[in-house]
Amino acid sequence: MALYGAPIWCDALTTRNKTLLRRPQRVIAVRAIRGYRTVSWTAATLLANDPPWELQAEVLAEVYRFRSSLRARGQVPSADQTAPIRAQAQRALIQWWKEDLESPAAGLATVDAIRPHLRRWVRRRHGVLTFRLTQVLTGHGCFGKYLHQIARREATPACHECGAPIDTARHTLEECAAWGPQRHALVAVTDRRRPLVVERDPLHARQREVLVGCDLLLRRGHGFEGGCGAGA
Repeated sequence: MALYGAPIWCDALTTRNKTLLRRPQRVIAVRAIRGYRTVSWTAATLLANDPPWELQAEVLAEVYRFRSSLRARGQVPSADQTAPIRAQAQRALIQWWKEDLESPAAGLATVDAIRPHLRRWVRRRHGVLTFRLTQVLTGHGCFGKYLHQIARREATPACHECGAPIDTARHTLEECAAWGPQRHALVAVTDRRRPLVVERDPLHARQREVLVGCDLLLRRGHGFEGGCGAGA
């Protein structure tokens, strides 16, 4: 519904209108990825594989213009004629999106993880995001830094498991001694010395094992998860 009539209005979009358009897109994307309400529009739409609606409107407009030009010459556009134009517009969309992600205002960790694989990420036909994997990819979850700086639910960003001064997704996955066995299992699955999402391929072939590994790592015994869930 958001893109209804897009070929008509896409050329008239202003900066203010784009901002208004992104608000509902962010809400939908956050729900789709099972993320926290604090996840940015950039990170949420990227994980949800939902390109900016203004860019999707451009694709629809390009197809519409092509079909209109054929009708103006008295021809009836067929699906076979339209398919190459749509595919070309989709390729341009991915390139525009990738360029837009070169200097994100938020969601830097998520962008760093997926932007190098953007074309494959968009075209993939497998894989799901779980509540815990989304926490790892966004950094918004049961981590001391998030709970202290954003959720305002912890007095310090320290790790309750090992006492490290700052607890982040990177710390949990790579450094915290409390999760050594789970980390070893995750590294074995990904064939990487370090299992952090930013450095792993988010399209890993054995994604189910990766998901299980992240799930185990985030099943934390200090009682945060219930509190975190309340803020999601």
